Amino acid sequence: MDRREDFLREAAAIVGEENVVPLGDSEGYLDPYPLNPGRTPWPGVRPANTEEVQAIVALATEHEVPLWTFSCGKNLGYGGPEPRDGGMVALDLSRMNRIIKVDDRLCYAVVEPGVTFFDLFEYIKEHKLNVWMSVPALGWGSVLGNMLDRGYGMTPYGDHVKSLCGMEVVLPDGDLVRTGMGAMDGTELGPIFQGGFGPTLDGLFTQSNLGVVTQVGLWLQPAPNTYVNGDIAVQNEEDLPQLIDILTTLRREEIIQNNALCGNVVRAATMRGNRAQFWDGEGSIPDWRLEEMRQEFGIGQWNGKFAFYGDRALCERRLEIVEERISQIPGATVKARFYSGAEGLALQHDDIAPLDKTQMAGVPTLKPLSTVGWAAENGGHIDAAPIIPARGEAVYEFYQEAKRLYSKYGFDLYIGYHLYPRHMVHVTMIFFERGNEEMLARARALYTELLDFARERGYAPYRSHVDYMDRISDGFDFNDHAARRLQEKIKDALDPAGILAPGKQGIWPERFREQRTSAPQEQLR
Repeated sequence: MDRREDFLREAAAIVGEENVVPLGDSEGYLDPYPLNPGRTPWPGVRPANTEEVQAIVALATEHEVPLWTFSCGKNLGYGGPEPRDGGMVALDLSRMNRIIKVDDRLCYAVVEPGVTFFDLFEYIKEHKLNVWMSVPALGWGSVLGNMLDRGYGMTPYGDHVKSLCGMEVVLPDGDLVRTGMGAMDGTELGPIFQGGFGPTLDGLFTQSNLGVVTQVGLWLQPAPNTYVNGDIAVQNEEDLPQLIDILTTLRREEIIQNNALCGNVVRAATMRGNRAQFWDGEGSIPDWRLEEMRQEFGIGQWNGKFAFYGDRALCERRLEIVEERISQIPGATVKARFYSGAEGLALQHDDIAPLDKTQMAGVPTLKPLSTVGWAAENGGHIDAAPIIPARGEAVYEFYQEAKRLYSKYGFDLYIGYHLYPRHMVHVTMIFFERGNEEMLARARALYTELLDFARERGYAPYRSHVDYMDRISDGFDFNDHAARRLQEKIKDALDPAGILAPGKQGIWPERFREQRTSAPQEQLR
């Protein structure tokens, strides 16, 4: 008998039968874009508060049932809500959706895992609070979950994990801790000061299987008097290194105040329709057709986006500097739109301005979701996003190899770079048709070769699809994987029963370490 059956039956007494997804239920948890199809839906439990989480963790320990934790399950392209393997039960925190506090004087919020970017945005708007959020590409996901997975947005606060300030965590033994200054009773300092007293603990629970985070503090941006949205168009493919160097230098100098974006023609096309509208031939869209599309769209070969925030005169001077630097690239153009005063505040309504104007103003949206249908109506995707140094020549080298590999496997190379002061996220998407095994096999082969090429150069993704966590973890191999060995020691000390998310980021508890799966042996035969 599957021990999860007893666990789920007893869990119903804690969370209510309506909040338990039983074994074999067709409404169970699955990756909506499976790269490896053929799996059956996972069972799950949905607690409503911290006390129920503590009780569920204790029950899982009693029955030796591993839990796979997520906030809303919207981490699309990385596995969504699907647990790693067949021995687990999903711990779905989406019912825990309280916005505990938003302070627009000191500019911070305290939220639970089920609070989405839309939820927090509507709360700020409804209460007329003088703060702006940072949002990722899609606004339906968890604010807390995105931060813990080191996701990012497009404002000055776009490196979301850097805005994390204090958390509440249920440990594997059911104990409840608050980190940082929040470790004191009767204090309001938890979401205000990122340090604390003694070793800092917050980092232990990012991309982690050491605890269940039930509450987090995050910093918000003061609503600016002026917001400027800028666009850069560069005509020639070979000008990418110079563009990267200019933009990242401007970011290091804090002239550009957010992480600039850089996209190619395929990225622009995915915002305008599906592949069949532009190319019905075999293989990757050829360069000559991409050039025609570029001309039709009236865009560059490379298209950068950036933003300024704050005092209008300072923004005007920032723009002058950007224009001066970009003029070094032959044929490159810069356009910018200023939003000041009431007009700037109006951007906080999602229907006021186009998508590319609002996300950098912290407005959540679902408009990019349409890009999933690029390859087929029944489409899906996986993100391939290694971190590489913010040097133009390194970016161009990786781009050229990615272009070769995408052509080899017959996919269109989608580029959506995110540029930071010292590193960049080399975002490429692999779009596929769900259930098309021939195409999925090519997608898996392409993703694997991209990972290998990245590792050969000392690069790696900053987060991973659940199916590839072990493979990527294996690449962090300094001193015989010393970092992972330390992580395993901490895991075994805090979670000796191996209950919480075994295998997350390649960190397995001792009981599953050799076989690297929590599935019962009879499932493996």
